[in-house]
Amino acid sequence: TPPQFVGLQNYVQLFGDKEFWAALAHTLAFIAGYLPLVVILGLGMALVMNSALRGIGALRTLFFFPVVSSSVAVALLWSWLFNPKYGLINYLLSVVGITGPGWLFDPHWAMPAIIITSVWKDLGFVLVLFLGGLQTIPADYLEAAALDGAGRWAQFRHITLPLLAPTTFFVLIISLISSFQVFDQVWVMTEGGPAGATTVLVERIVRHAFSYGEMGYAAAISWVLFFLVFGATA
Repeated sequence: TPPQFVGLQNYVQLFGDKEFWAALAHTLAFIAGYLPLVVILGLGMALVMNSALRGIGALRTLFFFPVVSSSVAVALLWSWLFNPKYGLINYLLSVVGITGPGWLFDPHWAMPAIIITSVWKDLGFVLVLFLGGLQTIPADYLEAAALDGAGRWAQFRHITLPLLAPTTFFVLIISLISSFQVFDQVWVMTEGGPAGATTVLVERIVRHAFSYGEMGYAAAISWVLFFLVFGATA
């Protein structure tokens, strides 16, 4: 049938939709777990790799491989790793006497599994950005601080971290925008399950638009997502 103008009806329905609010809560939970991990690990690894050691270029390239890999391929790989019965992760945990959780089949562990997968996928990108920022810091500052008796922690806290602020800000914004749009890993690994534990905003948009044929309702969720990303970025 031809499209019909319904005014604000989609938004009225949206803000009374429990599934939408659950998807929003899951998206924010993903961001809360993903953002600190990818930033802190990326910075830590960049500090380690900001050296002229032999073969360091090959090591940096190795860490960047997941970034250029297909998101679907990465999600399928980690789905196998997180398999509670045959997966490598639970096998390694059993070696040290730990009984691994159900991961993607457990509502409490499915989202942490997706966060771990996403961090592994994007870590190389954040690493390269921080590495570029570290290499713009003049070595003279650190040498002068060392001559004045500053230890490694003092150098990092009072010189490296402040001079790295523009790079850190850029990494935070880019990672925040990306995490609001998480979809591939969720769709491939859990399809929003188990029991709706990993539904996210983009997954709701795709499902309403292409599974249910509710394009207007999906567009309403898209606008809400846009304003969330715009507001967070601003």
